[in-house]
Amino acid sequence: MSNKYSVFLFLLLTFSAFSQSKKEQIQRLTKSNDSLRVEANSKDHEINLLKKELKQCAMLHQEDMRMLNGRIAELERDLHSSTTTTITPTEEKKSKSKSKFKSKSKSNSKEQNTIQTELAKALKQLDSIKNSPDYFKTGKQMLIKQMNKPEIQVVDIQGGTFMMGCDSKDGNCETDEQVHRVTVSDFRMSKYEVTFDMYDAYCDSIGLEKPDDNGWGRGNRPVINITWREANNFAQWMGGRLPTEAEWEYAAKAGGKGAFGKTNCLSKSQANFDGSVETMRCGEPVELKHTQPVGSYPANAYGLHDMYGNVFEWCSDWYGIYPQGTTINPTGPIDGGYKVNRGGSWANGATACRVAARETGELEFEGNRIGFRLVFSRD
Repeated sequence: MSNKYSVFLFLLLTFSAFSQSKKEQIQRLTKSNDSLRVEANSKDHEINLLKKELKQCAMLHQEDMRMLNGRIAELERDLHSSTTTTITPTEEKKSKSKSKFKSKSKSNSKEQNTIQTELAKALKQLDSIKNSPDYFKTGKQMLIKQMNKPEIQVVDIQGGTFMMGCDSKDGNCETDEQVHRVTVSDFRMSKYEVTFDMYDAYCDSIGLEKPDDNGWGRGNRPVINITWREANNFAQWMGGRLPTEAEWEYAAKAGGKGAFGKTNCLSKSQANFDGSVETMRCGEPVELKHTQPVGSYPANAYGLHDMYGNVFEWCSDWYGIYPQGTTINPTGPIDGGYKVNRGGSWANGATACRVAARETGELEFEGNRIGFRLVFSRD
């Protein structure tokens, strides 16, 4: 093979390596789309991040297409040149010219085969890039899903140190509610419990069967019949997570020191609970026997609604005995058999709705008394 085509082959190999590097970059970008965990909580911000990654994919795609098209044009010119032969029309050199022509034709044939092989490879690579899902398909799907995500109102909560657990002077404490000092960092929490509207949008987006509403209605009511796994999956889809027990209790106390934050009893104007049970109840008995739309009752001092009653709320922690001493951002045991849920429900008396009360459920447990809310990190 001539030096000219050796150079061409070297350039092609170099280009192939460069193109493979670009493809790996694109694959990394699209994989990052699939595993993206947005720390911010604004839907617009999440969409902008995805658009930025799609733009990077598009730039790499255009660069590869431009280089490949240039390489194909070059190979086609070389193939055309290799098929053009000039014969000197001098009679006395006719025999000699024929001999040289035969030799040159044989050489041209090899060069043509080499060029045709490389041209076929380049065309195949171009076709692969044009039809590859690595560049756009994944990113577009993610963007569509992101744009279909529901809007979740959040409340900024400044972290701090508090006494977690049940103070014996409040009464009705359980043995697993020992008082201990805990410090939590700043976080954001959804203002309301996750509703059927929000969860149904998630089901529509990824093709899941929607949970039963028990005939009470969907819309702005808290979603029920949700397992811990399902709640956790939704939280990740939204770019958030389930609250830790410590975060939940800190948010529910809202600076208060009573069994229900600011008070030591619960009334029908404060929460949806089973008011037929007198213990820790204030005022008249009311028993609605089903969930109420979120926000039906006043917010606490942090601006959070329904921290007591309506539905229990899943937390991220495995259930376990509280650690002794001061802890910072505790997350519970590393494993266990039950996940914690908090806050009581429409079917429970006030005692179960206390800020320190702990309830548990298996990963696959679901029921019409349990839902969840989300937490997001703060930069």
